[in-house]
Amino acid sequence: MNSIYSKKMAEEYVWYFKMSIAFGLLFTFCIYRNMSGITFPVLTAGLILFSVMFLDRAGIKPGKDSLPYFLGIMLLGISTCMTANGFFHFFNYAGIILLFMAVMIHQFYDDKNWGFAGYVKKFFIFSWTWFISLSEPFRHRITLKRGDGGEKRKINRNVTAALCGLIAALLFLLVVMPLLMTSDRIFSQVFTDIFRVFDIESILENVDIWNIAGIILTFLVGGVGILSFFAAVFRMNLERGAELKKGVANPVTGITFTSVLAAVYVFYSAVQILFLFMRRGLPENMTYSQYAHEGFWQLLFVGIINFIAVVICMQIFEENRILKILLFVLSVCTCVMILSAAYRMGLYVGEYNLTFLRVLVLWFLGVLMLIFFGVMYAIFHSEFRLFRYILLIVSVMYTAFSFSRPDRIIAEYNISSTENLNFEDVQYLITGLSEDAAPSIAEISSDELSELEVIEYVGDYYSDILRRDGEMSLRQWNYSRSSAAGTAEKWLENVRINYMVRE
Repeated sequence: MNSIYSKKMAEEYVWYFKMSIAFGLLFTFCIYRNMSGITFPVLTAGLILFSVMFLDRAGIKPGKDSLPYFLGIMLLGISTCMTANGFFHFFNYAGIILLFMAVMIHQFYDDKNWGFAGYVKKFFIFSWTWFISLSEPFRHRITLKRGDGGEKRKINRNVTAALCGLIAALLFLLVVMPLLMTSDRIFSQVFTDIFRVFDIESILENVDIWNIAGIILTFLVGGVGILSFFAAVFRMNLERGAELKKGVANPVTGITFTSVLAAVYVFYSAVQILFLFMRRGLPENMTYSQYAHEGFWQLLFVGIINFIAVVICMQIFEENRILKILLFVLSVCTCVMILSAAYRMGLYVGEYNLTFLRVLVLWFLGVLMLIFFGVMYAIFHSEFRLFRYILLIVSVMYTAFSFSRPDRIIAEYNISSTENLNFEDVQYLITGLSEDAAPSIAEISSDELSELEVIEYVGDYYSDILRRDGEMSLRQWNYSRSSAAGTAEKWLENVRINYMVRE
């Protein structure tokens, strides 16, 4: 708890406190009522800069292996201002926090021998340490040296005493003032005139109390957040250089468990290959379409459960060749299940078009397949750093997914693959997708929209976009919203001209 870095922070607390105030101001400027504007990448760059300064002050130089983490943070920051999809905004924030935690933990600990379970455990420990460190800004007393180099004096001692006296006086006057005012008419008139001049009620009406409170809260989140974060890092309570603990449980238990599962999974995989992929006959009264559309979600959850089961078996049981082979068989069968789920979803999309959830699930299946490739390698190579591999796969795949703006892809696919759009199709494009889809929706001809009797509905959609995003400030600029506003303006103008020509 009392590590050398915690002592360093205590010794130079004034500097850390000032830097936290500076970061709090930057944090407030960048994201207050502006969670996805062009200033968000500025904030992520500032976060990296301030973190390097905090580490340098503690005598730590970030290594070259920190660059991929910082690059990932910056890419997520840029992605945030490129899309209007709230799903990506939320998970971009979460991804930035997780990558920031990972890079800072990597700076202070020799994590080469940490297993997957060890990493997860230490992330939870660090999260709790960060939480309990939120009081850090209020624990230390800021001290200043006298100009002549004499003793230090605690500047907040007198301030605290003065505030206590002021509060006590105000509470006392709440009781005394009514008595004084009723005891003397002249005294009462003077104070009445004073309050009339200041017109407290009018002042309160013209001051946006909630806006001020929001600014203060945002500042505290940024300033207190970064100071408490480094206070948590500097505690060094995650067991430096922890080694990977070998499994101690009897492998016979694991062999029995996995052999039963392997028998079931091999049979299930054979069914998928024969009847789904190769189409070798179906039960009576069942069409191929019905067969393919069943069981998708079940397979998805089984794949996740299998991943957890394989990782736990690798962690708790003693190394055994037979167990490794069985775990490998389970992993291969799980990959077959993932392919089966993806194939089923592809057929479903071909019939019912794309939605964001369907795209998300297909992306997740691809990520899960890549993760299992790493799991299968780790089964026979215990030194493989599985957690780092998964972190890399998820970071790269998610960043690519975020930059792809899938709402636009969904709209383009649904419009091009549907011969006769109906009201429900257009309604989903407008209400189910973000402004990322606005340019694609504009490709639908006004004649077709008129035939469907939804042109006024679409007109209201573009009017709302133009009203909401038509006059963004430089601070609030977002690529997707700006593009949607430009599309809305052109679409509304074209529709108006078309109607004028017809008249």
